[in-house]
Amino acid sequence: MDLRRQQRFLVHFQSVLSGQPRSESIGTIMNLSKSGCRAKTDTKVYSGMQVSLRFDVPGEPSPICIDRAAVRWSRGGELGVGFITVAVPDQERLDQLLKRLKQELQG
Repeated sequence: MDLRRQQRFLVHFQSVLSGQPRSESIGTIMNLSKSGCRAKTDTKVYSGMQVSLRFDVPGEPSPICIDRAAVRWSRGGELGVGFITVAVPDQERLDQLLKRLKQELQG
């Protein structure tokens, strides 16, 4: 039984994860919800680590940026990320993207 509060959508978006100290790593977002995502990356991360995240959405002119997020879990090159702070324009774009993904799933 899945007890998540937010619906998650399977995606395949190129992403850049930024942590401290000023390191960036390329990854792939594998599923996405309003409050977080699951990503794959070769970079070592740990639970509780604060990061920022940006990801490219096909057909969008610029990446969606998550200003502040926390790594919730990490295993085997995959990690769960919980979104903490998202600027209003990016939150609106994320909401529109999730709405579109939901429509495609139902369509």
